[in-house]
Amino acid sequence: LVLVGSHVPLADAQVHNLLAEPACGGVDLEVAKVARVLAGPLPDRLLASLEGAWLERLQQVVARGQTPVLFTSRGELACSSPAERRTLGEALAGLMARLAARLAPQLGYLISKGGITTQTLLADGLGLEAVELEGQLMPGLSLVRPSVGVAQALPILTFPGNLGTDSGLFEAWQWMQAG
Repeated sequence: LVLVGSHVPLADAQVHNLLAEPACGGVDLEVAKVARVLAGPLPDRLLASLEGAWLERLQQVVARGQTPVLFTSRGELACSSPAERRTLGEALAGLMARLAARLAPQLGYLISKGGITTQTLLADGLGLEAVELEGQLMPGLSLVRPSVGVAQALPILTFPGNLGTDSGLFEAWQWMQAG
C-alpha cells in the first residue's frame, strides 16, 4: 500500500508518475467530500460510511493484484480558518491511517508519504509507540518495522512530503516491490 497525504506540487508529480504504472491502482480520498461531511450533521456516521466505501475500493485493487495507492485529492482546499484546516488535516490523516491499519494484515509493505500522514499512521492507525529503524532506502527515506501489533514486521517506508524527484515515489515503489 502507498499512502500519499502530502499535497505539495512535488508530491502531485510523484503520484502522477506512480499511477502511470499499470501495476498500481489509485484510490482518490476526495478532500472536498470529507470537508463537506465534517461541516454537516452527523459527521462521524457519514465519515464511517465513506471510510467503508474507500476500504472496499482498496480491497478491489488488492484483489486485482495491483498495489493500492491511496492519495488525497491533489491541491489544497481553501479553509475558512486555521482551526478548520487543522480539523480537516487531522480527519484526512486519521482516515488514511485507519484504512491502512485495516489492510495491514494483507500487505507486504507500506509506503507513507507526508509527515502528518506518517505520524498519524504509526501512532494512531497502527498504535505504535516505537519502530525499529532498518536504514535508509534512499536519502531521507527511512525503512522501519513495527515489533508489535497488527503490522508486526511489516516493512514501512517513511517518505517526507517535499522530498525527492518527480520519479522518487515510483523508484521507492520499485525498490519495495523487489524487496
